[in-house]
Amino acid sequence: MTKSVFNLAVAPIENLSIGFIGVGIRGVEALKRYMCLDVHISAICDIYPEYIEKAKKITEKQSVAPVFLSGKEDWKKLCQLPNLDLVYISTPWEMHTEMAVYAMQQGKHVAIEVPLAMTVDDCWKIVKTAEATQRHCMMLENTCYDNFELMTLQMIQKGLLGEIVHGEGAYIHDLRRLNFQQNDRDTLRGEWRMKYSQTHNGNPYPTHGIAPICQAMNILRGDNLTRLVSMSSLAIGMQRYAENTFGKDSPQAQVQYTGDMNLTLIKTALGKTILLQHDATSPRPYSRIFLLSGTDGFVQKYPTPQIYFDKRATPQLSTHEMELYMQENEHPFVKQTAYLRELLPDQKPMDIIMDYRLVYCLKNGLPLDQNVYDGALWSCITELSELSVQNGNIPVEIPDFTKSISH
Repeated sequence: MTKSVFNLAVAPIENLSIGFIGVGIRGVEALKRYMCLDVHISAICDIYPEYIEKAKKITEKQSVAPVFLSGKEDWKKLCQLPNLDLVYISTPWEMHTEMAVYAMQQGKHVAIEVPLAMTVDDCWKIVKTAEATQRHCMMLENTCYDNFELMTLQMIQKGLLGEIVHGEGAYIHDLRRLNFQQNDRDTLRGEWRMKYSQTHNGNPYPTHGIAPICQAMNILRGDNLTRLVSMSSLAIGMQRYAENTFGKDSPQAQVQYTGDMNLTLIKTALGKTILLQHDATSPRPYSRIFLLSGTDGFVQKYPTPQIYFDKRATPQLSTHEMELYMQENEHPFVKQTAYLRELLPDQKPMDIIMDYRLVYCLKNGLPLDQNVYDGALWSCITELSELSVQNGNIPVEIPDFTKSISH
């Protein structure tokens, strides 16, 4: 029988040693955060010399310098290093599976920037490797650690919202300018993101929207996602932007993309519903929505935070009441990382909390907040939503990645 890694707890790793694969846009920021945590950065790998140079400057104050690797296949050498505990992967989406599987096979724990993988088969491959090797493999979903989402979890645990029956989440982010008018920081990311959107439809980036909703609904811990239906609007956002920016006859305006707005409806085993949205090609304000509707209350983060308690004389909190409520109900994770936020004022607090918690759990031998089954479930929506769109918006079953284990 396959052994579960659902609540995997390994022996405490007091002197945690970390290797970074990819120190580009996300990786270099993570490197800065880990320099403020009680860990040792043992190795860094990237194929771009300029990124290696940045990493050298960031780590120059460490007493023992990391090993720096830059060959195309040197990420494998990093995974093979004997005194390495955790491999932190910040590479383009399509590389995640091969790197995660190999690292675990070398006995390393793994942390991967979102998504865990891009296909259902690759999600299964990572899950089965984690089970076979009994290694942690965490997808680094930072939205689960944002202040509002953490506060909402506390509200749910206290029963203030009653039973959650519906949730909505999204990744709505106008990325047109970054895709076409890239600066040095975004050029590479824009290239592979745009290439993907030329051949794939559906929701290519579901985890920011779905992850905190699944945590709020106790998914995989009493309920599960069972099926989805997905549809996409026509694709004109990127093309119109290119026409207006570069001209109708420009090479940029001749490229064809898939749908702009994607809507995905999800049903759970207990009959609850989730609506996901994805749109990175329209002139809309940034939003993850994060909406939860319960039998006794309602919360929503975007565009304006709202809290509604059915049992109050005046159910909806005013703006002033909201501010006071959020201060009074700050999650312990937020309080525990206050010193890090002072050290890292330019970093997103949710990234700081996420990395702090990962390190804390590994150093204390605790199960991680997010396990490999969570990452697989949240990530598989990418391919499944595309299958639904391509086949006339048909219902598609969502796999149970825990089915091979005994709870």
